[in-house]
Amino acid sequence: MTADLHLFDALAWRMAQPQPGLRQGAHRGRMRGAGGAFADLAPLLAYPDARRLDLRRSLTDPMGGFFVRRFERPADITLHVLVDASASLGAGALSDRQGLAALMAGGLAQAARRGGDRAAVQAVGGNEILAALPPSRRAGIGQQARDLIAALIPTGSGVGGLIAAASSLPRRRVLVAVISDFDISAPELALLLEALSPRPVLPIWLRDSGLEEPPGDFGLAEIRDPETGRRRTLLTSGRWAARQAQASLRHRQSLRAVFAGQGLRPVEIRDSIDIGDLIATLDEAPL
Repeated sequence: MTADLHLFDALAWRMAQPQPGLRQGAHRGRMRGAGGAFADLAPLLAYPDARRLDLRRSLTDPMGGFFVRRFERPADITLHVLVDASASLGAGALSDRQGLAALMAGGLAQAARRGGDRAAVQAVGGNEILAALPPSRRAGIGQQARDLIAALIPTGSGVGGLIAAASSLPRRRVLVAVISDFDISAPELALLLEALSPRPVLPIWLRDSGLEEPPGDFGLAEIRDPETGRRRTLLTSGRWAARQAQASLRHRQSLRAVFAGQGLRPVEIRDSIDIGDLIATLDEAPL
């Protein structure tokens, strides 16, 4: 199912750890205040607010102390959308991966704004930042992010630019969504995740079934190298297709092992976006 931006309004994410900061938001906060979920009890002398007096705890304290209730003050975060716009993003057989990347970037940015968070976008190709949007809650940021990624010319290879961009991101009050086809080696992925640590990360994996399992028809086919963008002509056959499928499977398994080693489970989008599946996956994703 191909979705428009308004369908992403139902997306939400909740951070596993309480977030620092004074700005009101939708996530569990470290600050204590009058609103939000119950956090703990504290001595009245340390937190002199008689309106929050907990009578049961105070009356049962053997030392005759008085206690007040404290509540979590909800905090906001900034969603940083990091798009891998290397040349492989423009390669596709059964899906438009650049279109999917644009839709995901825009949808996530819109969902962040709807939830009270800020959103920022960076698109990196090779060692260059090809486009960027600063953190914002402004109306229309979702469509702006989508248009920005859709208009790019994917270029470059490797993870050097992504690692540099990841290392420069703030380390607190953030969630980093990495949108990529992850057409990189397992050691390169490990380096990228190391640069992102300890930030919470949401990997969005854009997959193309036509590239993973090419048809086995006998003949000539023009193949584009996913990283360099160069074209070459190959003799295709059933055996060739089977070898390609096996190599692709081994590659996916090696990447999943790297993700699992970091406690991550990527959101895998194969050919098209199903909003229902995406919402369910995000509900289960550890952040």
